[in-house]
Amino acid sequence: MRMPITAYNQMAQTLRELILSAAWKPGAQLPTERALCDRFAVSRITVRRALQILEEESLVLRYQGRGTFVNARPARKIPIVNGNFSASVLRHAPDLKRSVRTTQWQTATTEWARALGIQVGARVLFVRRLDILRRQPIAMDEVVLVGRYAEGLSKRDFQVMPFEERWQARQRLALDYETQVIEALPAAKPVTTWLQVPPGYTLLKETNVATLRGGQAAGLFTSYYRHEYYQFHSIARMRDLSLNSGATNSKRRKTP
Repeated sequence: MRMPITAYNQMAQTLRELILSAAWKPGAQLPTERALCDRFAVSRITVRRALQILEEESLVLRYQGRGTFVNARPARKIPIVNGNFSASVLRHAPDLKRSVRTTQWQTATTEWARALGIQVGARVLFVRRLDILRRQPIAMDEVVLVGRYAEGLSKRDFQVMPFEERWQARQRLALDYETQVIEALPAAKPVTTWLQVPPGYTLLKETNVATLRGGQAAGLFTSYYRHEYYQFHSIARMRDLSLNSGATNSKRRKTP
C-alpha cells in the first residue's frame, strides 16, 4: 500500500507516544532503523524523517555508528497559555533566569515610531533581555518604551516577571490592553548569536504593543522563542469564534 505524504508525521507521533508513555525508558536505545521499518511497515526514509523530528524536539539523541537513544533529560516545552508568558513561566519553569544584556536610550526608528504612534527620532529606551533555562538560552526579547514612560527604570526592574506590573507601579501607569501577533520565521542575526541557533532555524516571534487607557501606545515588546522549548495554548469561547466577531490574526488581551 502506498504511504500518504504525512507518513513520517504519523510515524513520529507513534514513536513520540512510546517515549512519553515510558514504554521506552529514558536512556534506552531505540530499535534499529531496519527493525522500525519492519515493525511499522514503513520505508527507511519515513523512519529517518520521523527520528529527525524527534531529535529536533530533543526527545531522542542520535549518534553515528551507535544508534538512537531516548533523551534522559528531554527539554520539556513550556505551555504559554492565552499569551500570558510570565504566569506560565512562573508556574512551569520557575528556575528560568532572565538576564538583561542591553539598556540604552535611543531615538525611534521608523518601525518603532509606526508601532508606538510617535515621531521618528523620538527618545525611547531600548532593552534586550535573554531568558536562560539550565544554562541554555531559550528566548530573547527586545523592549522599546516611549521615553516619558521609562524614566527612572533600572536594570533590575526589567528582570522582574511580570515586568508589566513593576512598570505600571514605578511609572504610575494604567495599561489597558496589549495587541499580540505571533508568527514563525527563520532566524537571522543578531538573534542567531544570542540564542545560539544556526541561520534559518525556525523561531516563534511574538510582537506585543502595550497601550494605556486613552489609547496611547507605551511599549513595544518583540520576543523570539526557540520552538523546541515553548508551546502556545489559547482558550476561546465559542462566541469569540463567530464569523461575525470581527476576529483577525492578531490578538488583543487586557493587561492586568
